[in-house]
Amino acid sequence: MPTAVIDSKGTEIYYIDSGAVPGSDNYTTLVIYHGSAFTGETFHKLLPLGAKDNVRVVSVNRKDYAGSTKYTDAELEDLNAGKHVFMERVAVDVANFLIWFADKFNVPAASADGKTGGFAVMGWSLGNATPTSLFAYPEAVTKERYAKLEPYVRQLILYDPPHLTYGYPQPPEGYNPFTDPAFKNPQEVFDNFRYWVSGYYNHAGLPTRKVLELDFTPRGARPSVDNMTPAEYAKNFDGLAAARTEFPMFFPMQPALNEMGQRAFFDEDLVKSVLPRTEVAWQVCENTNWYCAFGFVEAERQYKENVAKGKKVRPIKFQEIKGANHFVHWDAPEDFWAATAKIINGKL
Repeated sequence: MPTAVIDSKGTEIYYIDSGAVPGSDNYTTLVIYHGSAFTGETFHKLLPLGAKDNVRVVSVNRKDYAGSTKYTDAELEDLNAGKHVFMERVAVDVANFLIWFADKFNVPAASADGKTGGFAVMGWSLGNATPTSLFAYPEAVTKERYAKLEPYVRQLILYDPPHLTYGYPQPPEGYNPFTDPAFKNPQEVFDNFRYWVSGYYNHAGLPTRKVLELDFTPRGARPSVDNMTPAEYAKNFDGLAAARTEFPMFFPMQPALNEMGQRAFFDEDLVKSVLPRTEVAWQVCENTNWYCAFGFVEAERQYKENVAKGKKVRPIKFQEIKGANHFVHWDAPEDFWAATAKIINGKL
């Protein structure tokens, strides 16, 4: 079971890796951070797909998930108190892992034109907060780490983030699986969550960007978890880690996450000084749950509003994946890979 020891405290990060692209000296390394409850193992179907597009695929388990170091009681206290310092530590862990991986495997740096090599760093779902943190906390990450990362980090890919990732206010009309009174404890909540989050929904309001026309129903069609064998589900789902670390992200951490997103994407000073060459792409799935559909609509609205004001924001490209739900990387990995390779290879 491969793990990276990323700091002097012995912090370990579990990962799966397709390996270097044979015969290539300019491949891009895609590093994926999973979402809530579902682990990095859900991306294993992508590992054999990257080489044909000159991409090495790496998927990590975030801290507290199977194989990676658990958070300390003090760190969990900061998380439950909604403190910014929790996300600052996350940013440092991301930086340390990327630096470790680049050094350990001598991965190709980004080319001078920014089209090949380097890292494309991806988040999925609420896990997008993890790589985004790298762009929001320069004091914590430090100039020394950024100097090591600058030759490598060329893309940030935001795969279907929900509105909670960046602390956007929730429309009151929307179904909330985390406050549904029918479910009495974390185990019941996450059992309901796995079906809700992995269903297929029809959003009339996504093409028109009308929030009130999104599909707010509490259960979608054909949930992707039904496409997992018991053995696959055991690897793909870590309810214990989710119960310990995800509930605070949904509630007390929301103000901190909102500030993090604003800093990473719209703070003119940080856009100019923190990995300024990094390209950002936001992927939304046409049939995703409403959390992610609304996250896309609101992010695009804020982006256009900031651009219209003449602010020098971090450029973001938006990509809609047709016919896809929140688990398209599991249900239709070739389709998801085709969309992602288009971003990595500069064809979006």
